[in-house]
This record gives sequence, structure tokens and C-alpha cells, in this order.
Amino acid sequence: MYSITIFIVLIKTYCYGTIAGKQDLMNITKKTIKRFIVTTIFLIALLIYPISMTGCSSEDDESGINQNDGPVELTILRNKLLVGTDASYPPFEFIQDTEIVGFDIDIASEIAFRLDKEMEIVPIEWDFSYEMPEDEKLDMIISAISIEENSNGSVDFSEPYYIMEFVFLVLSDAELQIKEDLKGKKIGMISHETKDLPAEYLSDYMIEEYKDVILMLEELRNRNIDGLLISIPVGKNIIEEDNAIYRVLKIIESEKAFSIVFHKGSLLKDEVNRILSEMNEDGTYQEIYEKWFLFSIE
Repeated sequence: MYSITIFIVLIKTYCYGTIAGKQDLMNITKKTIKRFIVTTIFLIALLIYPISMTGCSSEDDESGINQNDGPVELTILRNKLLVGTDASYPPFEFIQDTEIVGFDIDIASEIAFRLDKEMEIVPIEWDFSYEMPEDEKLDMIISAISIEENSNGSVDFSEPYYIMEFVFLVLSDAELQIKEDLKGKKIGMISHETKDLPAEYLSDYMIEEYKDVILMLEELRNRNIDGLLISIPVGKNIIEEDNAIYRVLKIIESEKAFSIVFHKGSLLKDEVNRILSEMNEDGTYQEIYEKWFLFSIE
């Protein structure tokens, strides 16, 4: 309405200015009429342009970057959840037939579904600096990331969505029946996994550290050690492929928990925590867990 009013005022002003000093409208020259028509078309174009641009802007915002910092806008893009992951840690995230798949990817996909958004996976290299990569637009990162004491507080973390589990593994013909039978005996562990269990817990055993899983298995088969304590993500395939050789005595939880990473102060964190809680309550989380971590022993 404001633009229309300006238009009318301009037309009137132009007309009065053009015929000032004339006694009759019939005396307006053809040149004046032509100028009047051109000016009118120009002013109409000025009125239409903002309206058309408003429509285009609205359309761009729908799929483009959010400009509204209000509580409704949880993600960078209105219709997508941008998820960063370092696809180098099966079964959490890895490349299979050129596609990134895994436990974390299924968790992120369910979160996107419950947010009513598409999910776009953005490959990254997680360098354990606990900072969001500056060269990528990301809403969150899910990549088997644990909250370490040295995190610098520049990001936020979700509630833990996965607690690392370990299994006591022995030879199938061993007389050992329960994990207590292993107390005081030689137990093989991957070196970097020893920090994931309490030192007082491990003090009951003679821990032999190995950097190579294959070598550790050979030591067990040669009976140079009495058993293994190995994380399920590492041990699952070993157990299923050679279930005639190995036997599981016990499954235990470790102190290592994985969380999703967000920008500091992100409103998305609380919404994701709510969704993770829902997934646990309705059984969806358990279904995803069993798909990637459940192992069978014949």
C-alpha cells in the first residue's frame, strides 16, 4: 500500500508539473504523452520488482542457509541435517561399495528422520582437537567420539549414545568357565584399549599388551596367554568367524562412552538428546545396536 501511494503521488506531481502554465489538457504535446507513458511503465516496474524478489527470497530460504537465529531453526539448512563423520572405524562408520555406512550412520539417519529432515553425510578427518572443522558446514559430528578430559570446551556433546563393551575370550576347550577363573592369569589386550577399563579392575589379571590383533590371537592359540579381553567392535568378527575355536566367558561395560558433537551453544543438542531418549524407550536403538554388534556363537 505504501508503494502504491508513492506511485499515485508521483503520477500526480508529474502531471501537474507537466501541464503547469497550460490552459487546456488538449495542448499536451505528443512528446509529453510519450514521456508520461515511459515514466508510468518505469514506476509500475518498481512496484512489481520487490514483490517478485520477495517470492524468490522466500523460495531460496526454504532450502538455503537459515538467517533466523530463533529457537525453531535447529540446523544450518532448513530441510537437511549436515552430519560430519570420519569413515575409518568399522562398524561405527566405514565405506562399503562407495557408500558410508555403519552404526553411527544409522543412529544419525534416525535422528534426521525424527527431525523431519534429509540427512547429508559430510566426510571429515577427525583430528581429536575437539573443534568443529572450519572448512565445512556441519550441524553435528558423529564418529565414535568419546569425551576426553583434554577437550577444550569449544564444542558441546550429547548424552552418551554408546557405551563400549568388552568380552572375555578363551579357547573353546579351556577348562575356564567364568571370568573369575581368569584371576591372576595372563590376559591379552590391545594396547590402546587398556585405558578404557579401570586400572583396579585390570589389577586382578596379568595384562599382556599387544599392538597387533593377529599376533594376540596366535599367542592365545599357542597357549602363551590364558584369555583375551577385547572390545566387541574388534572382537565380533573374530568370534563369529572362528566360533569353534573361541568361547565367550563374560561381556562387561567399559568406561568409554561415545557422544555426538555440536557447535558450542547449539540448540540442536537438546533436541538430539530428546530423540536419543525416545529411541531407547521405543526399542529403535536396540534394533540398530543388534544390527551392528550382536554376535552369535554356535
